[in-house]
Amino acid sequence: MIPRLPAVRTLVGAVLIWLTSVAPRASAAESTGPAPTFQRGVNICHWLSQCFDRPYAGSWFTEKDVRWIAAHGFDHIRFPIDARLWLKADGSLDPEKIKPFEDAIQWSRRQHLGIILDVHFLPGADFNAGGDGRAFVDPTIQDQAVGIWREIARRFANEPADVRFEIINEPVAPENKQLNVLNRRVLAAIRESNPTRIVYLTSNRWSIIDTIDDVELPDDPNLAFTFHFYEPLVFTHQNAPWVFPKEDLPPVKFPGVVPDVAPTVKAGSTLATYSGRTLSAATDIDKPFAKMAAWAAKHAKGREILLGEFGVYKAADDASTAAWLHAVLDACKRHGFAWNLWGYRSSEFGLLEWDDRETRLVAAVQPYLQPQK
Repeated sequence: MIPRLPAVRTLVGAVLIWLTSVAPRASAAESTGPAPTFQRGVNICHWLSQCFDRPYAGSWFTEKDVRWIAAHGFDHIRFPIDARLWLKADGSLDPEKIKPFEDAIQWSRRQHLGIILDVHFLPGADFNAGGDGRAFVDPTIQDQAVGIWREIARRFANEPADVRFEIINEPVAPENKQLNVLNRRVLAAIRESNPTRIVYLTSNRWSIIDTIDDVELPDDPNLAFTFHFYEPLVFTHQNAPWVFPKEDLPPVKFPGVVPDVAPTVKAGSTLATYSGRTLSAATDIDKPFAKMAAWAAKHAKGREILLGEFGVYKAADDASTAAWLHAVLDACKRHGFAWNLWGYRSSEFGLLEWDDRETRLVAAVQPYLQPQK
């Protein structure tokens, strides 16, 4: 039976309401400028994840900051996201919590910068010491993590290719190969709505190079691989309170010989093994990067390789900091790796202090950037 006209209008209205509630977010028009190259990036740490004593989506990061990043020669931005903060009490996505990131997409696009949506935390996936690793072993928690990614992917399905996804930051599964299961499941959920978007996978135990041999890359032409590098930790994190609680480590130089660190670390800590060791670019940077390149040539041929995080804590001296950064960036250039500096603004690792003053990092990385003319 054909409904009468008023009934048809009611039916059409109901369908439109339903479609509006489930449809992916509409994207802005594609940028008319050149496509981002995703080679020289920076992390916006402490804005949408690990905010600590600052508000989520604080006003310290605005479109002005994106213009600064572009003007200094970066070509993309990695946005660490705490997906746990994107959820309402009922487990659905909260549009109000997502809006700051959506604004940042538009700011970045206007400057022709690429965007990486890095899920820094998921329920059951917390990389901090003593953190939560249930997403890798608990089927119920893993189902929740996969479901969250399915909804995130649907929301951004209409965005152009200048937005990329990163499945999980620095995973810490009990066993390396357990990460492969989560990667495959999340990737399948993403591909339901984003069949060709670039997605980054990584290795277990904080994305370190030593665990890459256990990575299994799915047969997907639109995958890229990301790793992190902060070695040697005794140099890059010297006197960082979450690594050296006493904060009384003697100065560690790079290159140089590590002083006796045993009295400053917990008994049995592997950091004590650095005492008396000679640090150099050849041993501590070039060698592991060569291992990464050899693995990529064999298992990820033709895929983009991204150094997603690297940096030096403020306690290191300026000359050593510059030497380490230059060695890492030279290795990236030699092997064709893209990179993302950690991070943009902070008093610990940042290019800028909270009061807008430039830190020593700006001068250190400037030779590797391509500032706008």
